Amino acid sequence: MGYIIFVTYDNDAERKRIDYLLDKWSSQATLKKPRGTVFYIETDNTRDFLEELFSRLEGNAEEKVEVYYAKKVESNVKARRRVLEYTINEEKKVVEKFIDYLLSKINSSYSHSEDDTKIYNVYTRKGRATIRATIHGDRRTRTSLEIEGYGDVVDFLAERIDEELKLFAGGGDGNI
Repeated sequence: MGYIIFVTYDNDAERKRIDYLLDKWSSQATLKKPRGTVFYIETDNTRDFLEELFSRLEGNAEEKVEVYYAKKVESNVKARRRVLEYTINEEKKVVEKFIDYLLSKINSSYSHSEDDTKIYNVYTRKGRATIRATIHGDRRTRTSLEIEGYGDVVDFLAERIDEELKLFAGGGDGNI
């Protein structure tokens, strides 16, 4: 079964990521990215609309137009989420500086704050994710990093962050 997928992108970088994905999947699926225009129409007068459309095209209109029946399909794809929690024997300011350094090292960008949680966005070859960093405490600092995204990016980032935080805190199992 084939699907027509409408994707609205906000900028050229997003469009390029979609083009890369289509190139990647072109050997695994039948993909068509038609020249011209693609649109969705709901009407009780499909035949009248198509006659008028054909009348406005040059050359053989039947070769230029493909029509598919479409029905909206609800996506069952859910974001994946992983939470990394640590207790680190360092002052809060030291841990905050390291977390900022670590997140900049993986090319994340600060988005905004919600109460005492900083929100970051990160784009990798594995995909896009959001990281929510919450840091509490004084000499024993409790740190929580929630990573949310689709596909492999969540585990990829979690493993990288976990490795770096364990090195920073001197090894251990997360209760450092």
